[in-house]
Amino acid sequence: MQKIKFIFKLLLAIATLFFTYIYISSIYVLPWEKQEAIEATIEMGGLDELPQGIKNLSIKKRGSIFTRQYIIEFELDNAKEIDNWIKRSKRLKDNIPKIKGNTKTFEIYPGENDSYGGEVEINDNKIRIDMSWS
Repeated sequence: MQKIKFIFKLLLAIATLFFTYIYISSIYVLPWEKQEAIEATIEMGGLDELPQGIKNLSIKKRGSIFTRQYIIEFELDNAKEIDNWIKRSKRLKDNIPKIKGNTKTFEIYPGENDSYGGEVEINDNKIRIDMSWS
C-alpha cells in the first residue's frame, strides 16, 4: 500500500510539472490573462491605453519563466485615432519611425521598467506591438 501511494504521488508530481511547463510555454493568452498581457505590454513600451474601436484583437505570448514576449495585433479604421494614440504614447510621440512602404516601425529600446523593449509597427490600419522583458 505504501508503494502504491508513493507511485501515485510521484506520478501526480510529474503531471503537475508537465502541465505547468505546457501552461508557461504556451503561445496562447488565455481569457483570464488577456487584460494582464495588454497592461504589461503597454507598460513595457511606454504606450497609452489601446484606442477605442479596435477590431480583430490578437494577443500572443512567447518565452519561458525567465523571459516574456507579448505580441498584440489589432486594426483600427480611424487614422486620426491612430495618430492621437501615437501622440498620447510617451515612447512614440517623439520617436521617429523607420518607414518602409506603408509600414512605420517605431523602435523602443530599452523599454520601460527595465524591460528589453521592442517595436510598434503601423501598416495602414493594422497595428502590431511586440514587447519583451527578461
